[in-house]
Amino acid sequence: MREVLPAAPGWAVTSLSARRFPLGPALFDLVVIDEASQCAIPHVLPLLFRARRALVIGDAMQLPHIAKLSPEREALIRRKSGLRSGWLEKHRLAHRRHSAFHAAERSAGGTLLLDEHFRCHPDIAAVSNELFYDQGLTVLTDTRDRPSLPRQPIFWSHVPGRATRPPYGGSWVNHDEIRQVDSFVRALLEELPDEATIGVVTPFTPQADELRAQLRQYGPHRVRVGTVHTFQGGERDVMVFSLVAGEGMHDSAIGWVHRQLNLWNVAITRARSHLIAVGDMNLWRKWGGVATEFLNAATTTGPRIDEHARDDLVQRPHQVMSTQPGTTAALGESVHGHPVDVLVRTQDAARPQAVLLDRGPDEGADEARHLRQMLHRRRLVDCSEESAHALRYPAWRLYDTTTR
Repeated sequence: MREVLPAAPGWAVTSLSARRFPLGPALFDLVVIDEASQCAIPHVLPLLFRARRALVIGDAMQLPHIAKLSPEREALIRRKSGLRSGWLEKHRLAHRRHSAFHAAERSAGGTLLLDEHFRCHPDIAAVSNELFYDQGLTVLTDTRDRPSLPRQPIFWSHVPGRATRPPYGGSWVNHDEIRQVDSFVRALLEELPDEATIGVVTPFTPQADELRAQLRQYGPHRVRVGTVHTFQGGERDVMVFSLVAGEGMHDSAIGWVHRQLNLWNVAITRARSHLIAVGDMNLWRKWGGVATEFLNAATTTGPRIDEHARDDLVQRPHQVMSTQPGTTAALGESVHGHPVDVLVRTQDAARPQAVLLDRGPDEGADEARHLRQMLHRRRLVDCSEESAHALRYPAWRLYDTTTR
């Protein structure tokens, strides 16, 4: 290995493969650790030992690593090593509670958010952005040429099913939802082009096993089935999310799903074009929280006018354009999934005009980056002869009394 290392400038390995490299400090100029939120701290120490510098990449809102060490065993090891639990918590080094990402974040004094999102349809990404990222993401997904259906990107199928435990023990199964999922998958395979991919995800392993057996006839390449952990890091054109919870399930089991924010986030963001939830609407509405917000997003249709009605900047061009003869101006519309400030239709024009108000960068923000994102958004809207013509309009011009 020592003879081969100089011949290759870069190596891609799993964390467990580090043992194959010579045991020496600063062996590599740079070690990049990806999916660090799924890495236990001990797994990255051999890599960090061999690194002059390290770049740690992860997402605290993705699924955490699975700790097989029991709390009792962890406490015993801690006492034998003379380490206080308070010190480990302070530095985010507790094995069961913290991942390599948490430890690196604490050590580096913060993180840099990779805030440009390109995977999910904007309506799907908006749910995750609102619930888990405090509106910190800029959604720049290009929805052109993607397999899609003539329906909303997010859809909830109400199934008031009964949840039971399988006879061999374990967690929960909902056969009513399984039948509904099977019906959806058959319809999707008929409607979608052959290259489209479908995923079926669920929080419970027995439900995944039953779904896998039911859907085996369609083949694993077109239809992939698994728990949320199975889809970590993956994506599908259409995801069907079987929630399982129903009559007969203990509140403690429903509460466990309800509290797993990371699980909800991963399940939602695996879908590229469409996300179909299968579950009991009435049950999840009672629990509130993330489930209810997701349900509201899935059952809300039509333009989102409320926020525009309170925006004075948007009201100005809307009022002017609405008074033009043969012209209608609409608020809260979307083009290719991307919201536009005003959508103007005229009798003479072959296609509508979408107005994107450029309010300028936030104070202290990178002006060049802001402009690049605005121009990218304009291209996403104005991307074909069949769609709207997009106009980026600087907001300051609305206050220029010399400009009409």
